[in-house]
Amino acid sequence: MADRPFFSFHFHKQSHTPIYVQLAEQLQTAILRGAFLVDGQQLISLREMKTASGCSLETVKKAYDYLAAEGWLEAVHGKGYYLTVHAKEARMDNRLPLTDIPIASLSDSSPRPGEELVKRLRSAFYESLTVLDEPSAQKKIRRTKADKVFADHLTRRGLPHAPERVMLFNRSTSGFAFLAQRVMTPRDVVYVEEYSYPVFLRLLSQCGVTVRPIRVDEEGISIEALEAEQEHYPANWILANPHYHFPTGISYSRNRKEELLDWAVRHNVRIVENDHYGDLWFQRPSLTLYQLALQEHRSVQIYYLHSLSKTLARDLQLGVLMLPSDLSADELERNRQLVAMTGAEPSLLVVDAAVRLLDDSWFSDVYLADRRALFQSRFQLLWNEKHHALPAHARMYPIIGGLNTWIEWGNPTANANAQEDRILAILREEGLELTPGQAFRVPDEPAHTERRPAVRFPLAPMDERELKHWLYRLGAALIR
Repeated sequence: MADRPFFSFHFHKQSHTPIYVQLAEQLQTAILRGAFLVDGQQLISLREMKTASGCSLETVKKAYDYLAAEGWLEAVHGKGYYLTVHAKEARMDNRLPLTDIPIASLSDSSPRPGEELVKRLRSAFYESLTVLDEPSAQKKIRRTKADKVFADHLTRRGLPHAPERVMLFNRSTSGFAFLAQRVMTPRDVVYVEEYSYPVFLRLLSQCGVTVRPIRVDEEGISIEALEAEQEHYPANWILANPHYHFPTGISYSRNRKEELLDWAVRHNVRIVENDHYGDLWFQRPSLTLYQLALQEHRSVQIYYLHSLSKTLARDLQLGVLMLPSDLSADELERNRQLVAMTGAEPSLLVVDAAVRLLDDSWFSDVYLADRRALFQSRFQLLWNEKHHALPAHARMYPIIGGLNTWIEWGNPTANANAQEDRILAILREEGLELTPGQAFRVPDEPAHTERRPAVRFPLAPMDERELKHWLYRLGAALIR
């Protein structure tokens, strides 16, 4: 298929304009950019356009015929559709500005839910509607059952089976907000990895907590950097993403996890273990700090935070917080009452529907296994292409799970933000939107901070052909 330059389609199904007309109008833009053309003269076949656009063969045929009626294409029997003289002149004389190209976005790493998952969710929500008419006592029983099912799910992840320590939130951000507002204090100092989740960083800042970024290397957060920072701003907490780190995708080594736990014990520092992509390992689940601390009898409090939006669906927001193993029954109950007061508990309707899905062996044995294999194959494709696609001064991070990898280039510089902006501007002109490294830094970072420019490169929103194409386009931009 003639697929350079790349072009992505976006259709508005609620629009009064028929899909075939929307396709035809976007094809006019594509023709002006030279996309989908064979030798610059002929539009690709109907079947190839069906694959490229995602439309039916009938819709593509109607779009081609529409362009023929508009004088852009000429149908040649037995050969296909060719550009008319009018279309060729338009390409030469009336090129559209680059901003008119539909943008393919890699700024969001959330995967689309599979068709079978959506089907089963519809059924689960329908069956769960009965909770609306149930008495309070029965609803309480349902929530207790839900805690057990979520504990079962976390056990497959490597967490201890402790339903009494499971707290459900309407999203993982709400779980972290609970910690920032109700457990931490404004006098606390929290160490975060130098690249971290922007929403969590803003929450900490809004709560008056002091945030100190700590350098990360290939094995995880730097123990040497922790020691150095401790001399100036002694920590009360560490917010760590040890598994398929957001956004770099790295996973802490076993040795680094043990060093981190030792360091936290020595300095009496509590840990928030954020497992953003916890269910999406490639080969086997990464050992959690929570589990490791229990196995080796480390006396450190760990709050384990798990998100289900990447596992289930982006708009089905559910978060799980596993409370530390040494909290007493009274402390556990106090935390539950605080959560109920904040209104951060998820709807019982959503919880019950999720329980029906998580309790189905199909979900863990088939669906999640397929998703892991899908994202692993996409990463492997990029990994195999990196030496051909990227220049020598660029580097792609290896990952063993999750939904994105990390690409850095050049040398450490205080001008990294400007370099990222330049590369992103080039790619946006070609039709791609990426998220720069600066988006994941602490907002008030000193201007003289040196680092390598970087971008997050997700695996989920596009198919392998698109991902491969944009990896090469990124590589081309890096040598301009």
